[in-house]
Amino acid sequence: MIFITLLLTITPFKADRVEIVNQNGERIVYLIGNVEIEQEKTRIKCLEAQLNETKDYVFLKDSVLIKDDNGEIKANNAIYFFGKKFSVLKGSVKLISENQIISADSLEYEGEKRIVKMFKNVILEDTKNKVSAYGEEGWYDLNAEYGSLRKGPGVKISREDKTPILITAKEFLLKNKENFCLGYDSVITVIDSITIYCDTLAYDFKKERGFMTRPFVVEKSNELKGINGEFGLRNKNVDYFKVSSGIARYCTNDGAHNIIEGENINILFQEGRAFKVKVSGNPRGKLYLKEQKENAKD
Repeated sequence: MIFITLLLTITPFKADRVEIVNQNGERIVYLIGNVEIEQEKTRIKCLEAQLNETKDYVFLKDSVLIKDDNGEIKANNAIYFFGKKFSVLKGSVKLISENQIISADSLEYEGEKRIVKMFKNVILEDTKNKVSAYGEEGWYDLNAEYGSLRKGPGVKISREDKTPILITAKEFLLKNKENFCLGYDSVITVIDSITIYCDTLAYDFKKERGFMTRPFVVEKSNELKGINGEFGLRNKNVDYFKVSSGIARYCTNDGAHNIIEGENINILFQEGRAFKVKVSGNPRGKLYLKEQKENAKD
């Protein structure tokens, strides 16, 4: 293996074979086989590289690995600009840092600011909260653990021994350092047999609490809606739903159908099923007995 330090860029490298040529007034170094390049604390590996010493960048090809003290990025191909510590990576890209794993077809990485722009088949795993988010486009600040996903995005929240919570929206704002996500526009959340439709949703991963605007909650033949709402989980199971200026429609075990309205409606859950409804603030309602409903159909 050949080891050379370029005098102009002060960029040491290793490779099985090296060719240095002057091309169109630029000094180009071709590195072939087991390439290793270093820049301060950044270490680069690949199978082939084309280093432009004049313009201070390098093309990287096959089994690309860019690694520093903050983590590593793998890709099929990349271009890396030494002065800006900026890279464009393509093909099965995976970035691994302390609390995040990001996968995408391609991404752009600003090394000094640690900001990532991601494109196509994006998956962002928050390993601390056991949450994964996906979409077709987005950006993420690795220092602040803060970013956004767009174009068909969703969030999957893992629960031990239970199906994950699934959330989709037009756009997501991720605040993983604060254990928090925000879904905007046409939000749909699925928790076991419960489906929630709302305009916006803010969810706290640690406290297991969600806050909604204009929620419409459906569970089999039961419905709950209001102007604003809140729900909480306990030990990964639904604990309660609350709405303001709300209306609830639900069926009892004996087949009766109830409609209740009020300024505040609180539905409490036990072992995954609703067992108590509390209404305050000008409560009012209607009860349709099973027999009356059957007679009404005749």
